Amino acid sequence: MANHRRFFINPSQIDGSDAMIRGETARQITKVLRLREGDVICILDDLGNEHSSLITAVSRNEVSVRILGSTSCDREPTIHLTLAICLPKGDKLDLIVQKCAELGISKYVIVDSERVVTRPDSARAVEKIERWRRIASEAVEQCGGARVPEVAGIVGFPDLADEIAQNDLALIAWEEEKSVGLKQALKENASAKSVMLIVGPEGGLTESEVELAKSAGAKCVSLGRRVLRAETAAIAACAMILYELGDEL
Repeated sequence: MANHRRFFINPSQIDGSDAMIRGETARQITKVLRLREGDVICILDDLGNEHSSLITAVSRNEVSVRILGSTSCDREPTIHLTLAICLPKGDKLDLIVQKCAELGISKYVIVDSERVVTRPDSARAVEKIERWRRIASEAVEQCGGARVPEVAGIVGFPDLADEIAQNDLALIAWEEEKSVGLKQALKENASAKSVMLIVGPEGGLTESEVELAKSAGAKCVSLGRRVLRAETAAIAACAMILYELGDEL
């Protein structure tokens, strides 16, 4: 199935050995890729399963397929990694979402912190969240994964306390931390199966935000002697966590 076009669909669209693909995915198959009856594709149910499927009929907004065979995907990391990323400027979050989805993270929490420069209004926020979900889905389709990372809605920094408590290990990438590096923290917590990484915006986190996260159980770590851009810090640190604690890299 590795050479076939891959598409995520809702598990409810699968009925035994048949499936009906609707909406934007159906339009991508028929209008963008111009696939037709008789072509073989791979559909993903976001439950970790891949289904080799034969297109049996196409219409403007629907594609019918017959499932030829199913396998469980073994290309997902063994740890659950959540990235809590404070809203960066411009479209930087598009890149972060795309690349971290390729690496295999499990969840994004988008955070509105004190030094965030640009805050979308409520209507614009809904559009952006849907965009990030679509980017994550397309990235996982392309790279051979089988689960789309969850994209939580935009939350205030104080709301991270509950998220922190749900993980075995929570880390704050903070430029003021001088004694504990990411590598050391990961080695000291090698048995962690769920990890949360908090990355601030371009202006960094305030001391009060760091103290708030620490009081909820998070640990401060340094990402090295250089000051990294928010997008670089997020992608590099996620890769290091998955390398050190998981088996994805």
